[in-house]
Amino acid sequence: MDAPSQLISELLSGPIGLGFAVVWGAIWGSFFNVVIARLPLGRSVVSPPSSCFACGARVRAFDNVPVLSYLWLRGRCRACGARFSLRYPLVEGLTAGLTAGLWWAVVARRPELDLAWRLARFTLYFAFTGLLLVLAAIDLDTKRLPDVLTIPGALLLFVAGFAVDDVSWGGRAIGMVVGYLFVRLIADFYYHVLGREGLGLGDGKLLALIGAVLGWKALAPTIFLASVLGTLIAVPTLLVRRRAARPTPEITAPPGAEVALRHVEVPFGPFLALAAVAYQFAYVITGETPASWLWPG
Repeated sequence: MDAPSQLISELLSGPIGLGFAVVWGAIWGSFFNVVIARLPLGRSVVSPPSSCFACGARVRAFDNVPVLSYLWLRGRCRACGARFSLRYPLVEGLTAGLTAGLWWAVVARRPELDLAWRLARFTLYFAFTGLLLVLAAIDLDTKRLPDVLTIPGALLLFVAGFAVDDVSWGGRAIGMVVGYLFVRLIADFYYHVLGREGLGLGDGKLLALIGAVLGWKALAPTIFLASVLGTLIAVPTLLVRRRAARPTPEITAPPGAEVALRHVEVPFGPFLALAAVAYQFAYVITGETPASWLWPG
């Protein structure tokens, strides 16, 4: 490595590089909020500029600083005082934190490795993590995982994986196919045998996306961890919220009546996304994945 490259590597591996990652993540987190809010409504994510949902006033540049603007405006519109969702600073802060973690694990922790390769790995895993975050938030809001994100995302990230080659292309191709078919079989079983919907096909496309990046060996640990997280988080939440569950065409109940837990919809996508991010961090930090314990070689 020549002297200029060595200097750049040292800068990126130190506090300056980590600070860059935090700012980079926060800026992208702001854009992710736009996608989360507009895409389900069929609106453009690039125009018009951000504005207050209540009064329509444009958000000024100095009021659009990730996380900080929410704090100094106290979560309200400067023009009309309408309250903004707490999701905005949470997504920005979470993206900044995850980006910093990825930067440390992929770029800063191993300065002896080729810098271009480290940056390529960071770019791949950052795009993957950001897409999972957006999909999880949309699923929480709408109980839908948009095909416009999952399908192109799986294909693009599969191709991008060739630049890093952490997982063989065959393993990633099998991961895409098996991930989708696993959920498709469960969904068909619920629909044709039990006469009701179980997992949605959007979960299958999300699992295909995960397999396209992490490979087929990641699927079993990801599904297992997502199931555990879903049980630990969703069941207590459902027990508290089921009285407030809204009746659907399939469910008729008087106002305030309890609805059976099996009739309350819980999106599984956020748990799959969280499990995939955890699996990914285990890989990029330790170099060994939980899958290696189950699938040696």
